[in-house]
Amino acid sequence: MSAPTPRFSHMFVPADGPMAEFLCHVELFGLTAVRAEFLHALHDDHPRDDCLVVTATELYLP
Repeated sequence: MSAPTPRFSHMFVPADGPMAEFLCHVELFGLTAVRAEFLHALHDDHPRDDCLVVTATELYLP
C-alpha cells in the first residue's frame, strides 16, 4: 500500500513572479495588496478549495 499523495506540495514562490500567475498549488511570499488584487483577478474563476492563490489573496482584499 502506497502513501496517499498530498493535496498541496507547499512549494513557495515569489508573489511578484510569473509562477504565481500560472500555478494554483503554491504558497506565496512577498505578497502586497496591489499584487494580491492582480493575482486574485487572474485566479478568480478557480475553486477556493483547489487554489491556494485565491485563498492567500483574499486576505488582502477589502
